[in-house]
Amino acid sequence: MASELSFDQDWMPSNAKEFLALVRTQKANEYPSAQAAFDNACCQCGLIEDQYVKRQWLHAVVLETANRIGMGKLKNADNYFIKAFTSVYEQVISEHQNGSTFVIPKSHQVAYEHTPVQLGSEADKRINEQLAGLRRLAV
Repeated sequence: MASELSFDQDWMPSNAKEFLALVRTQKANEYPSAQAAFDNACCQCGLIEDQYVKRQWLHAVVLETANRIGMGKLKNADNYFIKAFTSVYEQVISEHQNGSTFVIPKSHQVAYEHTPVQLGSEADKRINEQLAGLRRLAV
């Protein structure tokens, strides 16, 4: 945690005592650090969205920041872009703290359910009739 927090500081802790002090003095923060948010946004924006890939956003403010900057820009961003990302990210955090609501959309995928056909049921009879018809056409 201290290592992650040190990315947002003006100084790099030089020993274990300073790392511990950084963690102990840091108040509990509900938002990811700017570096963690940037890494997550770049990684998630690089995913190809299809039915099998679900993006894993760290927080709704990270998603909102990615939407404002643009998924295409973040997909190809390198560490030189973190300064621009951080300024937008801090703005989104301040809006969220002032009452704006950002949400990560839920997946609309319907749950897969397999119900096997029971032998002798109506569905089984219809399937067998269709298969018999297809066999006749194939011969």
